[in-house]
Amino acid sequence: MNWFRSNVEGAGLAKHGAQAVLVAAIIASILIGSVAATITGVYSLGVCLAIGAFGFCLESLSMRAKARRRLVSSVWPQVFDSLQSAAFSGLPISEAFADLAEAGPSALRSSFSGAVARLESGLQLGEVLDWLKSDVGERHGDKLFELIRISSQAGGQAYLSSIRAQGLQIRNDLALVGELESKQGWVTGTAKLAVAAPWIIVAMLSSRPENVMAYNQSGGVLILSIGLLVCAFAYRLIHMFGALPERPRVFASA
Repeated sequence: MNWFRSNVEGAGLAKHGAQAVLVAAIIASILIGSVAATITGVYSLGVCLAIGAFGFCLESLSMRAKARRRLVSSVWPQVFDSLQSAAFSGLPISEAFADLAEAGPSALRSSFSGAVARLESGLQLGEVLDWLKSDVGERHGDKLFELIRISSQAGGQAYLSSIRAQGLQIRNDLALVGELESKQGWVTGTAKLAVAAPWIIVAMLSSRPENVMAYNQSGGVLILSIGLLVCAFAYRLIHMFGALPERPRVFASA
């Protein structure tokens, strides 16, 4: 559930809640399976496609979270530069957030606008930082907001040097990760397409009545069940050996 909640936050859907997103994915999967069973007349295929559709929903959520995190990661250097300039000018963190809400990267303006609104409503900085971590849903943001929290508790000591050092670190990190993802992305994408291909063929074969009868018999159900297990195993292998290890959000909100 932590993986799912982290991806919901990473995809920018934290305002809807992880449970609502999960329920929506389950309902969509059941509808897809029901439509497939109604059209083809193969009920076992409908069940398999419903399970596959749920896996596709999770994969889509993960891809959206990765894409958004990649976008958010790419703009963090601008955020660090803005915070560094604000700290050098002696501006409080509330004004630094307000500048980012107005002139910061477009991918994060709504998050910082929400933070400014919450600070103006009287919430404590710690509560606002927790909300920001949930709304942004990205590990570099988690570290930045924890750095702001610690610096605030320590009276702002070493804040400027810490911001400068972390900004340099994130630039080096982004350069390395971008090079690795460009080499790995096409490999995993092709492998995932190969997992889905057999089910497209089965759906096409189900257009013939004799194939529908065969798939509705015990032997056909067994073949589809074995195929589903094999595809699930292959999909798991793709993630184990083909995907880059994802760094955990150590400082994510509980």
